Amino acid sequence: MNIKNMMEQETVRPFLLQARYGIEKESQRVTLDGELAKSNHPSTVGNRNFHPYIQTDFSETQLELITPVTESVEEVLAYLEAIHDVAQRSLPKDEMMWPYSMPPALPEKEEDIHIAKLEHHADVLYRRYLAREYGKRKQMVSGIHFNFEYGLDLVEQLFLVQTQETSLEDFKTHLYMKIARNFLRYRWLITYLFGASPLSEARYFDSEDRPNEPVRSIRTSQYGYVNKPDVQVSYESLTRYSQDLAENVARGRLSEEKEFYAPIRMRGGKKVADLFHTGIRYVELRNIDLNPFDRVGIDADEIKFIHLFMLYLLWTDEKLPADDWVAEGNRISDAVSLEHPTKPTAFYEEGQQIFAEMLQMIKELSLEGSELVRTYQNWLDHPAETLAARIFVLDEKEGQAVVATEW
Repeated sequence: MNIKNMMEQETVRPFLLQARYGIEKESQRVTLDGELAKSNHPSTVGNRNFHPYIQTDFSETQLELITPVTESVEEVLAYLEAIHDVAQRSLPKDEMMWPYSMPPALPEKEEDIHIAKLEHHADVLYRRYLAREYGKRKQMVSGIHFNFEYGLDLVEQLFLVQTQETSLEDFKTHLYMKIARNFLRYRWLITYLFGASPLSEARYFDSEDRPNEPVRSIRTSQYGYVNKPDVQVSYESLTRYSQDLAENVARGRLSEEKEFYAPIRMRGGKKVADLFHTGIRYVELRNIDLNPFDRVGIDADEIKFIHLFMLYLLWTDEKLPADDWVAEGNRISDAVSLEHPTKPTAFYEEGQQIFAEMLQMIKELSLEGSELVRTYQNWLDHPAETLAARIFVLDEKEGQAVVATEW
């Protein structure tokens, strides 16, 4: 299926930039001195179990802000900013939201990190299980989960200009599985540009098994909150993906499907099995660090670039069989995550090729965004412009905690 040719069709072109967005932003609550808060989830926002926009994640101090689904970058950011303001006003006057993905200095005793005090016992039991399996400290990492859906009109028009799939649901599944594989292969570029967890604060690591800091992104590296190495899942097809997840659960490597912490998740139902009936509706990108230079953790340019990047993943073809393609992407992503943030990446040439192909796509499809892409392309030659490098320089001058509380 030649999706590149399909995207070039006149009936498809008007809908190429049509998309839907949703953002889930995690943040640790801290005191104005940069210490982990000891208070409970703010009661002024109401019951967290039913609040549509402000909830908690793993710990009692970890806020999760959730936007509605929107059809524009401006709208999703407006929602996030409004929810962020409500959350901040609901906190005690001596508390704030920590702007980094890596948590502040953690308590010496792990029992002083409190699991979220939720009403449903099953939710508490699941968090206790995670604490036993992975330790509480790694659970304290925060980030952006970015939900992305190609516009319905775009998908339908692409479906109409192809003949391979007879069902729209099957076509969507084919489309999004390709995207998942390409995202896993090329996600290292997102880490290079927007990785923003170069350093850890005191007591995040409780052993000698740790990276040689600073790096580009502790969170997206093997030292972040990731599954154990024996959890392997194929992206060759939705059937293989579903079978492998089920086998990992059956063999006790995962307690349930949601414990699979992939950088990208296929969405469309409560369980993966639902996707066989609904088709994949959207994807959840889970490898985006909080941008501490933006008040709400992500800005419009980053979202617009990710959108163009997602179009590029449709545009470009895979170069290897599915499992090999993903394995190569995992290897490169791990390497880039652990590179020194102020130094050029070892994958500079591939980065230039990706940017060149993105610019070619924009030109051939008559899209907007070439200036934005060139701006980020320039970061390959100037790694000091990347988020991780900027954080590292500030830390050397003043320290993360000082910078965080000054903002």
